[in-house]
Amino acid sequence: MKHIKAGSTYVIRLDRGEKVVETLTRFCEKRKVRSAFFQGIGTCRRAELGFFLMDKGRYKFRKVPGDQEITSLMGNVSLLGGKPFVHAHIVISGPDFLARGGHLKEAEVLATCEIVLTPLSRSLTRTYSRSTGLKPLDF
Repeated sequence: MKHIKAGSTYVIRLDRGEKVVETLTRFCEKRKVRSAFFQGIGTCRRAELGFFLMDKGRYKFRKVPGDQEITSLMGNVSLLGGKPFVHAHIVISGPDFLARGGHLKEAEVLATCEIVLTPLSRSLTRTYSRSTGLKPLDF
C-alpha cells in the first residue's frame, strides 16, 4: 500500500494481494483515523459479499470467484469497541459484464485499488442494536 495526503484527505493505492478491508483497517489504526468516508475503484479477486437478512438478523455471504473489476467501492470508518471499523459496500463485475454488489466482507486486490479517504473532524461510533441485529451509527 502507498498513500499521499492532500489536505486532510488521503489518496491510497492498494496493491496486488492486499486485502481491502484488512488493509484499510490497519491504515486507520496506524494513522488514528477515528471516522471517515471513502470511495474507490480497481480490481479484485476472491471477493466475499453479504446481504443482510432482516428477518433472520444476520448476513448471508457469498464468495464471488474469479477476477473482477471494482466498479464502485464506498463506505465509512467509525469506532466499534474503541477501534476503527470499516463498513464498505461494493459493486463488482467480471468478464461477463454482469454486476454483483453488496456488503463487502473482504476482497483481495488483483492489480490495484485506488481509494480516496476523507477523515471527519468528529468521531462516529457504532453500538449493537437488538432490534435489527446490526451495529448502526450511534448518535
